[in-house]
Amino acid sequence: MKNNRKNKIKPKYILAVLSILCLAGIGFSLFKGASVPTAGTIINSLMAPMQEGINSFGDFTASIARRKHKTAELQSQNEVLNDEVEKLRAKLTSMENNLSDYEDLLKLLELSEKYPSYEMTGARIIGKDAGNWYDTFTINKGSSDGIEKDMNVVADNGLVGIVTQVNANSSVVRSIIDDTSNVSGMISKNRDICIVNGDLTLMDSGMLNVELITKDSTVVKGDEVVTSYISNKYLPGLLIGYISEVTEDDSELTLSAKLTPAVDFQHLSNVLVIKQLKADMEDSGNSSGVSESGTVPSDTSSSETETQTSSTADSGEGEE
Repeated sequence: MKNNRKNKIKPKYILAVLSILCLAGIGFSLFKGASVPTAGTIINSLMAPMQEGINSFGDFTASIARRKHKTAELQSQNEVLNDEVEKLRAKLTSMENNLSDYEDLLKLLELSEKYPSYEMTGARIIGKDAGNWYDTFTINKGSSDGIEKDMNVVADNGLVGIVTQVNANSSVVRSIIDDTSNVSGMISKNRDICIVNGDLTLMDSGMLNVELITKDSTVVKGDEVVTSYISNKYLPGLLIGYISEVTEDDSELTLSAKLTPAVDFQHLSNVLVIKQLKADMEDSGNSSGVSESGTVPSDTSSSETETQTSSTADSGEGEE
């Protein structure tokens, strides 16, 4: 308690110091020839730096608030713009899909005009087996649309496969690249008969296996292969693909080949189903085939057909 009393400055001393300061200020002002400052002026002079600091701090906090408000507005605008961008992207994707579908439909229209004697109906692929290749897939047309088992399916520029199962509103198609597929084919230029098979070992390369080409055949790389007129289930003259490689079999009695299909079996989306069965053609007596540009020459005799059929039967090969 004694120490506190000793350290406490008495008011009279404070008053004395302030008086001295005032007198000094007055004297300095007189010395300079200036007017005598008032107490308010002195107080304002002392308070000015503090007031300036307070104003600066206020301006600083106000600028922070403005920046936060501006940032919130920009974020809100950014979200709106992002939503608009996503909507535009969705529209663009939809337009690209529609354009792709349109291009597919144009190709299918051109293909239908290529085989004018066949009635066709378009179908969309709605399901497929796992993997990159359309070896087995489902289309959105069924018995209610007149689809029947064994109807041929085409796309792009040629044969896709055959209908193997029919439901009311959908059907299953087995493509010619499936390893269980077996198609009786014919070299267009010389009409040599062959068998075109799907092959698992060739699927990754997108090619098919061609067997039982006669030893004396003039087949070479680039030759066109179509479905033959002796095929059990496939309509005649449908383009299968093009020879890419020819080899001689070990038996030295026949030739084998690799074939590049006319259809892109990795990017199918729409197909055409030919609403005519090979069996109906045979029942009506129309067994002549159709080439890429029309029909196989009408001089194809029934005896030749029987001979070719007998030859295929003797080889132990048939369509499945």
